[in-house]
Amino acid sequence: MGIANLTKMLKASAILTLWLPFFAAADSCRPELHGDIEISADSVIIEKNNNRFRIEPNGNLYVDVHRVKLNDAQKASLTAYSKTVRNDLPFIGRSLSEELHNSWMALDGVIAAELGDSSALRGELGDFHQHLQRQVMASLYSPDRSPYLKHKALEMAVQEIEASVPQLIATVSSRGLMDIATLSAGESNKMQFISRKMATLQNRISDEVRVQQNRTQGLRQDVCTRLSQWQEQEAEISSLIPALSGWKTVTVTKY
Repeated sequence: MGIANLTKMLKASAILTLWLPFFAAADSCRPELHGDIEISADSVIIEKNNNRFRIEPNGNLYVDVHRVKLNDAQKASLTAYSKTVRNDLPFIGRSLSEELHNSWMALDGVIAAELGDSSALRGELGDFHQHLQRQVMASLYSPDRSPYLKHKALEMAVQEIEASVPQLIATVSSRGLMDIATLSAGESNKMQFISRKMATLQNRISDEVRVQQNRTQGLRQDVCTRLSQWQEQEAEISSLIPALSGWKTVTVTKY
């Protein structure tokens, strides 16, 4: 088992178990985010064409401080949309944070079992996990912890993570090899021990990746279904309310 193969497996596991699987790509759909949404005092706030729109739970619509006159159908569409977003956005933020934590704990358990509790590799991945959690907080919550989808911040977070992964993986592989070399002390055939240990680590990480993929499959599909409903409701609102014509925060491509 060579260093290149171990590095490839660790790279795949880090991306699959630690990043945002249902934002990056789900099994049957891919969501693309276009706009920001904020929830404040039970109102849904969106930005469009340099205007600030506020949707109240009862379907009232304000452009900045001015209330827009609406008919019953228009108010009903906004009421339904407001309820959907106020239910879904906290769920997405909470679920994403929980899944990042659960996946990190699972991978950390494998590393601890194979390389020991004091493995420096655990600290490296722990730091990466904390970084991802901070990115989640910045992308999906306002400073006062209110749900807030900041699509540009989320895109920048993805780009930052993608750029940092090669550097992280280089550290991960070298740290892992150092731990295995330490464990080989006292072995009569150190090279054989290191090779077997690397193979075992690779297999266990590969198995854990599959476990995490299967475990989160339902959640990924759930998020895609929720965002598809956003898309449908936004299309209806866009057709009913001229002030919001062409407005969309998400496009969901289904496969």
